[in-house]
Amino acid sequence: MNAPESHTGQAAQRPPRNRRARLAQLIIVGVTVLCLAGASAVAAAVWPRPYPAGEAAAVPIGDTTPLWIEEDYAAESSTYEQAWFDLNTALQTHDRELFLSYAEGDAQQQLALWWDNLSAIGWTTGFITPTTDEDGSQLVNIGVDLGFPANEMRGSGTADAGLILTQGSYYRITTSGSDDALRITSFVPRDIIQPWDEGKIYVERRDHVVLFALEDERELVTRSIDEAEEAAATTLELATRMGGQVPQTGFTSGITASNERLQHWRYGNREKPEGEIDAAGFARSLYRPSQTSELIDPTIATGNATGGTTVILGPGADYDRRAVFIHEFAHAIHYTAAPSQSWGTSRAALEGFARYAEYASGASEFVAYPELTSAVVSLGVEAFTDDRLLQEATAGVAYDSAGSFYLFVAENGGDPWALAVDSVTEGRPIAEVAAEMSPALTAEKWLQWVAGQ
Repeated sequence: MNAPESHTGQAAQRPPRNRRARLAQLIIVGVTVLCLAGASAVAAAVWPRPYPAGEAAAVPIGDTTPLWIEEDYAAESSTYEQAWFDLNTALQTHDRELFLSYAEGDAQQQLALWWDNLSAIGWTTGFITPTTDEDGSQLVNIGVDLGFPANEMRGSGTADAGLILTQGSYYRITTSGSDDALRITSFVPRDIIQPWDEGKIYVERRDHVVLFALEDERELVTRSIDEAEEAAATTLELATRMGGQVPQTGFTSGITASNERLQHWRYGNREKPEGEIDAAGFARSLYRPSQTSELIDPTIATGNATGGTTVILGPGADYDRRAVFIHEFAHAIHYTAAPSQSWGTSRAALEGFARYAEYASGASEFVAYPELTSAVVSLGVEAFTDDRLLQEATAGVAYDSAGSFYLFVAENGGDPWALAVDSVTEGRPIAEVAAEMSPALTAEKWLQWVAGQ
C-alpha cells in the first residue's frame, strides 16, 4: 500500500470536561501506512480532537523489476547487480565507507546525511531494495530498525513471529554504471519527508525512548527527554498490565517546536487537505521490504503489512506532552503487536485503544459528558464509525466513544489488549469482537454502561 497521509486544520471545539480539557483544543494524530497497492489507513488519534485522513499514493508491490537490474533477472532467481548486495551488507554490518562508495554526485551528501543521522538514533540491521515507480522512474525502499528493534512475538502463530520490523521509506534515485560499478547519483524522498532527510539531528537516549530533533532544536530534546522516558515506561507497563506480550522495549520519537516542520513531515510532498485540523503529533508505521530475496537480511520481516513505527510531536503537544506521548506510544505498540495488512482496518480499533491508554494511565479522565452520552444512546456503535472519526464536527465525540468502548470492556471483565489485537488481525469491528468475549460485553450493554456514568 502506500504513502502516508497527513491532515491538519482548525481544532473543533467540544464541551470542556476537566481542567485540561479547557486548555487549547489540540490534536494527536496517529498514522498507519499500509504497504498495499492503492490503499492506506490513517489512524488519527485525538486529544481531545482528531483530524481527517487523506489519500495515499500507490506503492508498487509484487514483481516490479527495476529497469537497471540485469536483463536475465527473474523473480524466482532474484539476480541483482553486485552493488545492491554490497549496499545491503553495509547496512547489516554498519560499514559507512562501503555504503557511501556506491554514491556520487548529489547523492553523496544526502546518503551521508541519512547514514549519519540514523546511526545517531541507532539500528541493528537494515535493507535497501531497488524497484520502479508507476511511471518507470527508479526507486529504492531503504530502512533500518530504528532505536529499539520491534517484532511480532515468537509464538504468535504469524509468519513474521520473531522477525524484525523496519522503518523503510521510498526515495527516487538516478544511477549510472552497472554491477559493482553502479553508482547512485541522486537520492530524493518520494513522498514522505523524514526529519533526518533535512539536516543534522540531535539525539538523546534513555532506557525506553530515543528522542531526536533537528540540531537547532536540541534544547527541546534535553528539556523533554525525561518526560518522554516516563511516558514510554508507563505505556510499556500498561500493555504488560493488560496482559499483552509487549513486542518492543522502547520507542523512537522526534520532536519540534515548529508547526511548519511538523506539517512538512506529516504531509511530505502532498498538499495539506483543506479543512483538516492541526495536529499535536502523529505516529507513523513505515515500510518493510515488500518481498523476501537474497538481498534481505533473513531476520527482517517482509511483505505488505506495516513495519516499525516512529512518533513525531509538535508544538501542539505543549499543553500536555505526557498525554500526547502516551497516546502515540500506544499507537506504536498496537501497530507492532498487530501489523495491519488491510486498509479496511477499523479506525475505532486503533483510536479507541490509544484513547483508552490515556484513560488507563491516568493521563486523561473519562467523563460521560452530555454530547457523548447523547451520541452513544442515539447512535450506538455508529457513534464511532470511520466517517464520524474523520469529520471535524463529530470527531471529538467519536474518539471518546471509541475509547469508552475499550474502557467498558476493561471494567466489565473483558480483555482490552485482546480486543485491540484481534480486531486488527481479524479485520472485524470492536463491538463484534467484544461480544464474542462475553454476553456481558455487547453493544447494548455498552450503551447502558455509558448512560449510567
